[in-house]
Amino acid sequence: MFLQVEHTLTFAYDGYISESFLELRVQPKTTPSQTVASFELGVGPPTRVFRYRDWNDNLTHHFTITKFHDRIEVVARSLVHTHAASPPVASLPDLPARDGLPYPLRDFLDFGGPVRHTPALRTAYRTAGGRDRAPLGEQILALGEHIHRNFEYRKDVTRYDSTTEDFLKIRAGVCQDFTHLMLAFLRLRGIPCRYVSGYLHVERTTHEPSQSHAWIEFYAPSAGWVPFDPTHNCEVDERYVVVGHGRHYDDVPPNKGIYRGVADEALAARVTTQVTEGRTVSSLREDVRQIDLPVFLEIPQRRMDRLTTAAQEAAAQQQ
Repeated sequence: MFLQVEHTLTFAYDGYISESFLELRVQPKTTPSQTVASFELGVGPPTRVFRYRDWNDNLTHHFTITKFHDRIEVVARSLVHTHAASPPVASLPDLPARDGLPYPLRDFLDFGGPVRHTPALRTAYRTAGGRDRAPLGEQILALGEHIHRNFEYRKDVTRYDSTTEDFLKIRAGVCQDFTHLMLAFLRLRGIPCRYVSGYLHVERTTHEPSQSHAWIEFYAPSAGWVPFDPTHNCEVDERYVVVGHGRHYDDVPPNKGIYRGVADEALAARVTTQVTEGRTVSSLREDVRQIDLPVFLEIPQRRMDRLTTAAQEAAAQQQ
């Protein structure tokens, strides 16, 4: 399946800020289950965009704007060829490995960030389903069914920085919360697991926007990293697009940054996905383009004659 994904971020400020730094993780990565055919990133106001790979091999873009501005826009467009690559979860015969795990996997056994090792978590875990000595596939399905049955998917009751403790109190939340709780249960059983950020394509009869999504991958010695979606209590198929991996959400937020100035920030995010025609390509096509939003040489007095775009400013400096 070829999926076209567009992810738009708009940062609006109720005053002018003098400097901002933004880090983005919005470029899908090529994995055994998907191939990225093209990626285009638009950023405004125009500035130089840099890129690096973080410790989880996630593609990370970052940029700085050093002129006065009150708006930032980011548009990421991707074309991704997805294909099934993992065995059915129920078919995995592996028993949990208690000793001798490869050293890199130990990072994915640790609690931290929003995945909290608390008395409330241990109490909730005691009622979770499945035997901790059962094959991995059986354990994953039992825990997924338990979470699906006892917690409700509901928007606007948790925040981006909510923890497993918050989710256990409210017993409702979004995909990020379901994923963190599943990670916590698996880590209590000594099963290496990681957070996956990305997108889920859902067929719609209207042009209603999609959303970012989160799910888990657990490590099975016979198959490597195997995905599972605890929010929908189902296996991951061709509708899923992987952007990044981490121990939890804090490792792979779509955007993270700071700014200098006395102003409140309002963020609007929009994701659209659609199935499209495509062809397998031998190399990734990437492009970075500029969105010509205005910047200011100094804090303006709301006079249009003080307004200048980045292109106009560059021309004036050359003269």
